[in-house]
Amino acid sequence: MSEFNLTFEGNLAAKPELEETKTGQTLCRLRVAHNRRRKVDGEWVDTTPMWVQVTAWGDLAERCAELNKGDTVTVRARDDLGVWPFVRQDGTPGGVLEVSAENVSLSMRFKGARPADDAKAEGDPWDPTTAELEPELQPA
Repeated sequence: MSEFNLTFEGNLAAKPELEETKTGQTLCRLRVAHNRRRKVDGEWVDTTPMWVQVTAWGDLAERCAELNKGDTVTVRARDDLGVWPFVRQDGTPGGVLEVSAENVSLSMRFKGARPADDAKAEGDPWDPTTAELEPELQPA
């Protein structure tokens, strides 16, 4: 069996857009700029960013909608890639890579994550501070 891996990091160029298809599937579109920095003569130089249009589906889409413009994300893509060529205003060619996300995570390379909401669901079975224990598991 063949294996395909595409993982990249970049910054969200806009607030993610949450949508629903005609068939009721949830999707979220993320516009990600992968900034390519190169060292030239001992100094870091920013080159033209690579633009990636990421589509997340289902539960992942709903979680991606909570991200914000400027967040640095790491995307693990599926193997359904598309490239859309375009011509920039200055006449140079460019392209947008289009991918479907297998996973999207907040990168902590340059800054820490935002704290999670402190509101906890009542009786969350995975939270030992709110879960109700079975009678035989109650402390004596």
